[in-house]
Amino acid sequence: MKKKSRKRVPRSLTRKQRSRLERERRLQRLLVWGVVVVGVLVVGVLTYGFVVEKVIKAREPVAIVAGTPITTAEFQSRVRFTRMQMINELAYWQEQQRLLDPTDSSDQFLLEYVQGQVRNLEIQLSSANAQAVGEQALDQLIQEELVRQEAQRRGITVSPEELQREIEMLFGYDRDPAAPLDEGESEMTPTPMPILTADPPLTPTGVLTPTPSPAPLPTPTPMTEQDFLQRYDMLLTSLNALDISEQQYRSWVEASLLSERLLDRMRAEIPAEAEQVKVRVLAAESEELANELAARLEAGEDFQVLKEELEGDDQVAGYGSELDWAPREVLESRLGTEVADLAFGLEVGDHSQPVLGQDGSYVVTEVVGHEVRELSQALRDPMGEEAYQKWLEAQQVLVERRTYEDRVPSEP
Repeated sequence: MKKKSRKRVPRSLTRKQRSRLERERRLQRLLVWGVVVVGVLVVGVLTYGFVVEKVIKAREPVAIVAGTPITTAEFQSRVRFTRMQMINELAYWQEQQRLLDPTDSSDQFLLEYVQGQVRNLEIQLSSANAQAVGEQALDQLIQEELVRQEAQRRGITVSPEELQREIEMLFGYDRDPAAPLDEGESEMTPTPMPILTADPPLTPTGVLTPTPSPAPLPTPTPMTEQDFLQRYDMLLTSLNALDISEQQYRSWVEASLLSERLLDRMRAEIPAEAEQVKVRVLAAESEELANELAARLEAGEDFQVLKEELEGDDQVAGYGSELDWAPREVLESRLGTEVADLAFGLEVGDHSQPVLGQDGSYVVTEVVGHEVRELSQALRDPMGEEAYQKWLEAQQVLVERRTYEDRVPSEP
């Protein structure tokens, strides 16, 4: 007969045991809450950092153009895009360098040129020059905003259809190849990836106009719409990887068109006629020689003889030149304001005493003709560009530049 097992009655905890158990439970709860709090703090710090960098700082302006802000996000996108162009251009020149034979003497000149392009781009892409790329990108954005505002005041617009056609043409796709070509336009179609010029001077089109990659090779085969769409998708993929939107890219292309049309408008505003002079100048490095030349002109010596004498003497730093008809603005740009003032104040046949020209030489000016006459197209075009540049410089008073040096990307 089996023994009946006894049920063991659990002992009740002593006061000391209950106290210790309670302490352990409190410590466990505190530990859990500590982990939760630390986790929340970490997430909070990370979230705060993300919000500061991606939202707050991204919206902060690096410049304000007549009340319109250029945000950090827009600025950083443009810097990354500029660097992408430079990297693409570097890859192009590196490929050209690879194709040249360094042992072939006939390739030496071209090889040195290509190597120079590679070195320059590598220097520009170095971290030491990141600030220079940032300054260039900011200048471009400021100019584009100034152009947009002026275009709006003048009623200059770009339609969605015109913008699309421009982008297609930048890729080498012409949807209407049967249209007659402009004078000097080739029937061969370049097919490069469109980029914006990396480091041009601030010119009406140099900064804003997307241009093909360096030295594109033409192809007699027209690009199809499918080819264009594939290339455009490739560009958008590259832009997305740099956190650049399609809308940003299209706005930059639109700015290039607005710039071209604004320049055309300013060219059209140049008057058809203007007061012009035709002058001959003798320039010498020393004031003593210039005074001697002026005295010899006064004595009736022939200008051509003096010009040939200057050019034939290697020991004398000087030159003679006869300039074609030019209005005051053009003469100022060539010889300086003081020389232009003298030329427009002299009678035909008279000459001036030497004055210091803008190139540092002493200039004697003789007026050959002075009349109001029609401006040639060769003069109207540079006068329009000069008007554009003067307008652009005058608009800088509307620009408030903020601190941006700590926000310049050094990638890609």
